Amino acid sequence: MKGIPCDVIWMDIDYMDGFRCFTFDQKRFPDPKTLVNDLSSDGFKAIWMLDPGIKHEEGYFVYDSGTENDVWVQQADGRPYVGEVWPGPCVFPDFTQEKVRSWWEKLVKNFVANGVDGIWNDMNVPAIFKTVTKTMPESNVHRGDADLGGFQDHSHYHNVYGLLMARSTYEGMKIATSEKRPFVFTRAGFGLSGQPLSGPDIGGFSANATPKLFGRWMGLGALFPFCRGHSESGTADHEPWSFGEEVCVSLIWFSKKGG
Repeated sequence: MKGIPCDVIWMDIDYMDGFRCFTFDQKRFPDPKTLVNDLSSDGFKAIWMLDPGIKHEEGYFVYDSGTENDVWVQQADGRPYVGEVWPGPCVFPDFTQEKVRSWWEKLVKNFVANGVDGIWNDMNVPAIFKTVTKTMPESNVHRGDADLGGFQDHSHYHNVYGLLMARSTYEGMKIATSEKRPFVFTRAGFGLSGQPLSGPDIGGFSANATPKLFGRWMGLGALFPFCRGHSESGTADHEPWSFGEEVCVSLIWFSKKGG
C-alpha cells in the first residue's frame, strides 16, 4: 500500500502459546493456515520462529515427547540441563545425536502442515538467560554420534550447535514439502560457506532509532542480501512510515529507482 517492497512477514515468539515451540496462541493465532493463505494472496511469505529452548513442563507435548525419547542435553551428573530462556525453565535438544535430529525433524514436519512457508531458528547459540556467559555451561554433556566426535562436553560442540539445529529444521521441512526448497533462517551457524543471506536488523533491535538514522539505515540495508526490520518488545514502532513523511517518501523514491 505504501509502495515499499516487502517479501516476508516474520513471526516472532509472540505467536506461540506461552513461548512454547510448535504451538500457536489460540486467541491471537487461532487459524495459522488461513492467515498464511491470506498473506500469500497479498504477496507475502510467512516465516515462523522456532527456538531450541523447550519449556520444562509436564503435559506440554514437546517436553513429554523429548523426555520419553531421552533427547535433552545433560549436565555432567547425567540429569537434563535446565536453563532459563523466554518460556522460563527450559531443556535443550542434543542435536549432536541422529535420533534427536530425527525427533526434531518430525516435529518440524507436523509444524509445516500449518501452512508454514519458512522457519527462523533463533536463540540457538544456544542463548541462556541469567548466566555470565549467556550460554550453557561448557561442562554440559552431549552424547554425540561417533562421526561427529562422540561423547563430549559442550565446549567441544558449542560452535556447531546452531548449525545442527538448522540442519535438522531443514531436513524436517524437506520431508514435509519435497516439491519446495526449504527456507531456514538461523541466528547461529558454523563457517561462512552456504549462507547467502546476511544482514542486520534495520533500525537496531534494542532501543529506538531516530528518523534520520532509520532512513539512512534502510538505504544501506537495501544493499544487503538480507533486509529486514525487527525490534524488541516495548520499543517504538519501526515500520518505515512510522517515522514520518520525509522518511517514507524518500524510501518510496529509492524503491522505485530499483535500489
